[in-house]
Amino acid sequence: MIIDGHAHISRQDYSSPERLLDDMKSAGIDKAVLVPGGMLDVRRMTRYITGEEKPILTDPPNDTVLDIIREYPDKFYGICCINPNDGAPAALASLEKAYRDGFKGLKLSPLVHQISLMGDVVKELAALCGDYGIPFYTHLVIQATANTAALGSLAEAFPGTNFVIGHMGFGPLDIDAIELAARRENVYLETSTGNPLAIQTAVKLAGPDKLMFGSEFPLSDPFVEKVKIDRLSISDADKETILHHTISRLLGL
Repeated sequence: MIIDGHAHISRQDYSSPERLLDDMKSAGIDKAVLVPGGMLDVRRMTRYITGEEKPILTDPPNDTVLDIIREYPDKFYGICCINPNDGAPAALASLEKAYRDGFKGLKLSPLVHQISLMGDVVKELAALCGDYGIPFYTHLVIQATANTAALGSLAEAFPGTNFVIGHMGFGPLDIDAIELAARRENVYLETSTGNPLAIQTAVKLAGPDKLMFGSEFPLSDPFVEKVKIDRLSISDADKETILHHTISRLLGL
């Protein structure tokens, strides 16, 4: 069993469920964890990172993910995305509804929503994730409001919540993310777009049980991302942990 732990989905041609299923088949991937896509045009990612362009929308299309999961219940799980800028009552109600609907975790997007990981609403969401026993996934940015240190402080404040750092920390943050995952029992790493050397280092320092495979579809290709894991100089058992066991444990599958 191989599970893609992080794939963006929408009704756009380049990120449709049909295209993802085709890519999964080519890569030998059995199931995928979906997160809402469409808030950014990933083909223009550089301009979002530099601030030259703003997100297409800030209201995460969780309903689209839910509809697709219901269309393909044997292939997909879902993680909801929530905008903390909506305020605590709305954000918490959204997470409560998503949990009732069967979503398996929460994703925050500092790049889209320009949030601080130490904001009050984020803290309340982190606490609720711990209560529900679902993971809190976020990517990081270089700015101090949502960098590795900020995530580390949040993870320390909520030891009962499991935190997943997307994309191996994303570029220049990867070594800090790896060291944080090695230090803190409740911090994990998702591998998509990470360079193979960083992933190999993470296995050595943090252990394979702290890594989960993801593709970052459609920005990256599931086949390419899986090859990174296939070519690691680790045992087949450790590869299986990264490709299946870690995400299964985090999502309670």
